[in-house]
Amino acid sequence: MRRNRKHLKLVKSGPWRRRNVRRRKNLPSNTILLCVLFVLFHAAYQYQEADFSFSSLTEKATQAIAPTPNKPRGKILEGRITHVRDGDTFEVNGIPVRISALDCPENSTSVGQKVTRFAKQFKGQIAVCELTGAKTYDRVVGYCSIGGKDFGKTMMDQTSCKLWAKYDVWNRY
Repeated sequence: MRRNRKHLKLVKSGPWRRRNVRRRKNLPSNTILLCVLFVLFHAAYQYQEADFSFSSLTEKATQAIAPTPNKPRGKILEGRITHVRDGDTFEVNGIPVRISALDCPENSTSVGQKVTRFAKQFKGQIAVCELTGAKTYDRVVGYCSIGGKDFGKTMMDQTSCKLWAKYDVWNRY
């Protein structure tokens, strides 16, 4: 206690001051409680409506593992080959398509120029390309067939192009 000249006054100072005061933590607000309750009730409802029988679970698992073989896996691009860039890239209706899993020599080499000359014989023909959904540079990626024959397989059989197994995403070759 300090003494003030005019009044005798109690002043909190020195070691009597409470320094580490614990505050009471507030409970979650009503909105948070309502949200948690809603999520819990919704989960319980979904659990009751779910079918967990052995037959339904095995049926769902087999459907997930084995997709139907007749269903196309990607978008189909069909049209005339308007330009041949090199052995593994051509344009279908002006859209550049990179042939998936095909590794051809570059155009800067003499072997690459021979491969490109071979591929140019298909210019003007109708190509049907099943796109994988991938893109590389400005090109879409896909497996193409010309006249019912797989273009990638033709290039691997009749030129020095090789299989690039890393990019054979649908295990066609």
